[in-house]
Amino acid sequence: MAELSDHDCDIIANLPLSNSLYRLQDLLQEAEQKYNDTADPRDEICQQAISKLLTTLMGERAAFKLGSRTGDENLASDLASLFRRLQQGHLTYDHCRALVRLVIQKDLNVDIWKAVLNLTITISRGSPPASVPPSFDGTPVKSTSSSQKGSEQTRELVNPRIFEEIRGCTFRAVEGFFDKHFEEKHWSGKVDAICRRVLARDSDGNWAQFPDPPTQDDVLAWWFRLQEDLLSESRGTYYTTASKADLTGSKAERQVDLLLRARGGSPSRNKHDWRDILVCGELKKSKEEIRTKGTLLQMSRYVREVFAAQPTRRFVHAFAVCGAKMEAW
Repeated sequence: MAELSDHDCDIIANLPLSNSLYRLQDLLQEAEQKYNDTADPRDEICQQAISKLLTTLMGERAAFKLGSRTGDENLASDLASLFRRLQQGHLTYDHCRALVRLVIQKDLNVDIWKAVLNLTITISRGSPPASVPPSFDGTPVKSTSSSQKGSEQTRELVNPRIFEEIRGCTFRAVEGFFDKHFEEKHWSGKVDAICRRVLARDSDGNWAQFPDPPTQDDVLAWWFRLQEDLLSESRGTYYTTASKADLTGSKAERQVDLLLRARGGSPSRNKHDWRDILVCGELKKSKEEIRTKGTLLQMSRYVREVFAAQPTRRFVHAFAVCGAKMEAW
């Protein structure tokens, strides 16, 4: 199984596991108790615990420094592959139980990382069982009927599962979040200058006059004028999709109102791939749809596609503009 080199040990010593991992203690202990009671490795609590454990380990600094034992990348990429297998139903609690116990016991960092490496090796050597159904119902590429009913029914199945996945770990208006991530950054001065120009009533474009009524076409026109005049030097470029055929890279058919891609990437302005999307945006005419469950789930479906296409992404920004109100996630 996995052996740690002196260099690996130095990385682990210099980049110790964060408290985020040990905050999972209660959830992991609950999963262990549930497994003892039911012996069901696909129990919802057990699977949720493994999901949280993998994503937390994926965010540890050492994961980006330790080399992969199954490929040419780093351990974080291997953990992303494990997470994808978990979502597909090919990884269960019993595969990860030894690792869970080490975390519960707060064992040595070296032993925990060795268990992680052993897990990636073990899973990579085995082929996924053909009889295991996927844990997420993907939207079919084409509807099975001309009325599109099949597609809508599939969405109705997917939404509750997404909601169950994000409930309990999705929070609004977290105190201190804005100050930590957006104040006193190297780009703060540029952002402030753009805001002052946008809101100045005597500015050339009179940007403070947001479309009223805020129809999608008018909002898109406003958005792209803003980009052309004020964001021409930004690192990303906003685009829209005219049809579902404009967006590739997923088995599900999706159409995104606004998406941000890195400037200088694919030369196509009309065709996009989920692998290239940095930020997703949703436009709605009614201000009543801001902060609703339906709008959040719609953004979550887009974010789910981004993570599926970019498994090493640690976070994805998304936003909704409903009427003249905007909420960013």
